[in-house]
Amino acid sequence: MPASNNPTGGQPPRPFVGLHHVALRVVNPDRAAQFYGAAAGFAPWSAAGPLAESLGGLALCAPNAGLLLLPAGAAGQPVRRPVSEAGIAHLCLQTPAIGQVVSQMTALGAQLHSEPIDLGTGFLYCYARDPEHNVIEVECVAPVWSDPRPWVAHANIVTHDLPRLCQFYSAMLGVEAVRSPRLRDDPRLDAIADLQGVQVRVAWLNAGNAQLELMQYLHPTTEAATGRRTSGAAGFAHIAFEVADLASACAHLRACGGAVEAAADGSPWQARCTDPDGNPVLLLALNESSRQPLRIQALADSQITSRFAAARAALLVSE
Repeated sequence: MPASNNPTGGQPPRPFVGLHHVALRVVNPDRAAQFYGAAAGFAPWSAAGPLAESLGGLALCAPNAGLLLLPAGAAGQPVRRPVSEAGIAHLCLQTPAIGQVVSQMTALGAQLHSEPIDLGTGFLYCYARDPEHNVIEVECVAPVWSDPRPWVAHANIVTHDLPRLCQFYSAMLGVEAVRSPRLRDDPRLDAIADLQGVQVRVAWLNAGNAQLELMQYLHPTTEAATGRRTSGAAGFAHIAFEVADLASACAHLRACGGAVEAAADGSPWQARCTDPDGNPVLLLALNESSRQPLRIQALADSQITSRFAAARAALLVSE
């Protein structure tokens, strides 16, 4: 969907450092790792080994954020959910070489809702479904450099109550949201979403190294109930944030309207939480020396979104 006019860059106030990873439950983690490595450029994230082991999954990373592949539960068969269904709905990648990325995805079994579409924002957009029906949005950005490797632009959450969820994440991250008007009566949106008569409102929030994109579909209506949050269900499982201090981050999340369930596996550096919709949120405190390699700033290009924003702005000025 349309990228905001407020590109990511800078860091939210502490205690939240940035969007660390998005978790995806899949039937076959090894096959999924091959797909996301070959099709989207995700690399094995060896530094995240302790985290992956503690949650029983495989860790991959883009230049600025991670993708954690977890095994689906016994009854967690892949489901082709509409993009308007509530919950963590997609991960967005940006690249200056969308044709290359989309071709690689389709060659490896992905299906496109549409070919890349120009919405008049200076970007091209398409939704691709991986071999287990999970949605990856691919956005084509201005070719400000020759490197075609994708990076994580945002994690998307669909909600039945956009004002409430937007208020929560805005307060939690300490940033103002950029909001869209009601988007409607546009067959291009219908094609991208693979839905008819799309009406949707969107909000974008800067999480530092990437964005959160919040959506509420007004047609077809996003309902509160969703199978996305069923325990062990295949699909996006949680979003994770790096925090500077676990205790203060948990207290802050509660004060903003979220809930803290428990420290993950009794860990002093992980906490399982939920946002007001019930979407799982994992908090990670990584300041200890043994966990420094797992920090966002240790990734290959943790500030690629701000570098892109600066390069694009310079390109527009020079035109």
